[in-house]
Amino acid sequence: MEIIAQYCGATVTYEPLNACEARVLGLGEHAIITVNSASTPQRQRFSAAHELAHWVHDRGKLAAACTATAIRNSWGADVESRANAYASDLLLPKAMFQPRVKGRDVTFDTVDDLRETFNTSMTATAIRLVRFGPWPSMVICSNTKGREWFVASSEIERKLWPLKSLGKNTPAYGLLHDSRPADRPTDVDADEWIDRDDADEYVVREHSRKIDSCRVLTLLWWKDQRQITALDE
Repeated sequence: MEIIAQYCGATVTYEPLNACEARVLGLGEHAIITVNSASTPQRQRFSAAHELAHWVHDRGKLAAACTATAIRNSWGADVESRANAYASDLLLPKAMFQPRVKGRDVTFDTVDDLRETFNTSMTATAIRLVRFGPWPSMVICSNTKGREWFVASSEIERKLWPLKSLGKNTPAYGLLHDSRPADRPTDVDADEWIDRDDADEYVVREHSRKIDSCRVLTLLWWKDQRQITALDE
């Protein structure tokens, strides 16, 4: 990352940061990207790539100081989302990533294997698996109040939406309320997750993992694709 950034005119440095995960300040054709030295190596790499995106695309428009929350929750269509997409493309290149997920299950076991290969965070790798994996799937971030954000694969994007509230019969709900279900993929009724009247007729495979004290990351995988087929019909 440091070499790529330097090629683009940005020097990456590491210092303790309290208010943000990373920041970029530039003048003319040169910039300094400062990354929080207390973060994990995977987080540092993503933060550096995220700030490099601001330098490449947004120079002259802003001085960016990005918090962990802004980076984590920005997967839509704004400036921060574009920086996240740039970082993902840089650290998890499609041409290298897609062959490695061919035929793989949409589970955190697959994510763990991939993040070790690419030295990336669990969240960034899970999103990439959903985007470029071989199956219809979603990744959803939830807290005790409900859904924070989600990303869906192309087969179901803009066709299926997760509920805003978290279904009480899901492993994710159990994780958030400390019942500690087994860390394995589980088939659940689709109406526990999906906002459609006919969702109770189908099942999805859920694999959830707690990522901090108040948030859970969930992979939903339509291994049984009857609901997707019904949408197409």
